[in-house]
Amino acid sequence: MSPRKAERFLATIYRIWMMRHVDVPDEIARRLQKQMSDGDGASKRGKRAKPKYIPVVAIVNGKSARTTLVPAGAGRYRMQINTALRKAARADVGDVVSVELRLDRESRELAVPADLRAGLKRHPKAWKAFEALGPGHRRHIIQWFDSTKSAAARERRLDRAVDHLLERALLRKSP
Repeated sequence: MSPRKAERFLATIYRIWMMRHVDVPDEIARRLQKQMSDGDGASKRGKRAKPKYIPVVAIVNGKSARTTLVPAGAGRYRMQINTALRKAARADVGDVVSVELRLDRESRELAVPADLRAGLKRHPKAWKAFEALGPGHRRHIIQWFDSTKSAAARERRLDRAVDHLLERALLRKSP
């Protein structure tokens, strides 16, 4: 498949509480949504499923980041701008920025660190609960576990992760 043309637009950065974002023009969001639906195949009833979140590679003022377009209500989408991207693009609330979006079809799954994998596999119920988590929750646990480097801290975090996952497994089975 050939790479799709980038969707380009100018947008003003807005702020909701501490989060910065730009509103994505409706026609651009629809085209990206269609590209994503075309690649995913048809749903059970033969209709194309409308994606709720749209993974993209965004270039803001020449600085690139992988991000996700999120629903903003009434069928509209917005793109959140994290601090690193905002600072790299040298822009903040009220500034007009150049935005370029391309659909991101690359996997966002993180590799499970070997020590976390081995520790969870010693507890089959915890491993099964970990595999049942949504991709965002798994990514959060992996990043939290991997954010420390000392062996003692990693062991403590492994114990906490196992406890958390076993608790989730017990709660899922209760009536």
